[in-house]
Amino acid sequence: MPVQRILVFRLSAMGDVALTVPVIRGMLEENPNLSITFVTRPFFAPFFEGIPRLQLYFPDLKGRHKGFGGLFRLFLDLRKEGRFETVIDLHNVLRTKLVRSYFRAAGTSVFYIDKGREEKKELLKTKEIKQLKHSSERYCDVFRKAGFNVQMSPVPAIASSAKASEKIQEYLESQKLPEQTLKIGFAPFATHATKIWGLENARQLMQLINEKYQAHFYLFGGGQEEIEKLQALSTDNDHITLVAGQMNLSEEIALITRMDFMLSMDSSNMHIAALTGTKTISIWGATHPAFGFYALGQPEEYSLQTPADELACRPCSVFGNKPCIHETIKCMEMLTPNIVFRKMEQLNLFQIQ
Repeated sequence: MPVQRILVFRLSAMGDVALTVPVIRGMLEENPNLSITFVTRPFFAPFFEGIPRLQLYFPDLKGRHKGFGGLFRLFLDLRKEGRFETVIDLHNVLRTKLVRSYFRAAGTSVFYIDKGREEKKELLKTKEIKQLKHSSERYCDVFRKAGFNVQMSPVPAIASSAKASEKIQEYLESQKLPEQTLKIGFAPFATHATKIWGLENARQLMQLINEKYQAHFYLFGGGQEEIEKLQALSTDNDHITLVAGQMNLSEEIALITRMDFMLSMDSSNMHIAALTGTKTISIWGATHPAFGFYALGQPEEYSLQTPADELACRPCSVFGNKPCIHETIKCMEMLTPNIVFRKMEQLNLFQIQ
């Protein structure tokens, strides 16, 4: 049977690209005559470690493929890769709309994601909480519209490379932690302020845990500002290790797989941890899991949040990019370290496996 080649686009953001992985795996598992070329950024390559019949293509969006002329060159460059029977746009933004229009004009079948914007606007307006379709399921729908059989591959969907796994094994051994020490990953930042619980809350929660349990914390994050803040949090604390800025993405993925559990905001780290199969506890502020961005494969009770019926304004944003109407971020303020700690105990998260 001849191999069918399809072209798939998802350029960003980090969490959204990660959420394509179980779908791409599922597509290739259920369609053995299929080959996928996936257009994304090189930084995200470790997400796709070990997936057969998958080729990654990295556009030069700051150089050769910049601007309208560059996007046409991207179309021409992709055509040089060979003939594609179908183009799948999982991003549906200006860049990908332009490139897919060139393929459509050349006679290639094109399908693109319905992001469910109207449903999300309605939920935001009415505050009537009902679970909307998950982003990964929306990705599946695009392939189904194109005529393919697809079911998401179960978690763990993101795997660490052998090289990174070996390095992390050596790294953990070098720490010489007592045998019964809980290893807890903690990613206290997110893209928008209304999704960030706050470093003081993080510090208090780690203190509450350490007063009762033997635990070591690994702080994850990205960007110089976050790294500096996390560095201040970890300084002079021998039970805290700063990971942010110290490892590449492959190594971070390998380390996350070795955590007893991961604690994160509604962020890319939440999605990455969940997709590795690691227990993932998420803290939610202005946004809500009902919009379809919850951590895949995790129990609903692992999403910790101020109940919407206790705060009339919540949720106030799909993505967390709107300013809070209160002087402080009320939904996060109501979710105190003591409340989070008690909930974690109720979930039996501090039991060594």
